[in-house]
Amino acid sequence: MTAQEFKSAILMKRPRYANSKIPVIEAFANKGQSKSEYSQFGPIYELYIYAFRLGLKKGLRLPLPPRNSTRDFVEIGKWKRDSSLVDFLLMIVFSHSEEIDFDWNDLEDMDEKELNQVVSNIVEFIESYANGGLQYLQEEWENDNLINSSYLFVDLMND
Repeated sequence: MTAQEFKSAILMKRPRYANSKIPVIEAFANKGQSKSEYSQFGPIYELYIYAFRLGLKKGLRLPLPPRNSTRDFVEIGKWKRDSSLVDFLLMIVFSHSEEIDFDWNDLEDMDEKELNQVVSNIVEFIESYANGGLQYLQEEWENDNLINSSYLFVDLMND
């Protein structure tokens, strides 16, 4: 498998998020709303990428609940308002290959079953850290620990 085929296999996946995180997603992702109490991201996937990065930075890997308690996004490859965000996400993911349990040098020799497992591990890695980041954001929001400012999301990364 070439690097481009590997990337394409990942871009076809539909990460999930927990239904319990919908209130925090609605509070911080602008889905056509013009006003909110807090600074907002645009599409939900921008908040999801931020939550992934926040969860990773804070070491908050939280597995998703069972499938009947989650929702699917559209495919990662369709997160296209700014494809550099997807490239940024993948760059972070690929820099954690040891944690995801794959070796770049072994990819070209893997059979389809092994490659599918690596792709599944990557999606699970993204989902679990995004879930942890969303959980952190939700707890801070519900406990009124957030001070709305232009730098709210930068400040959360620095805490």
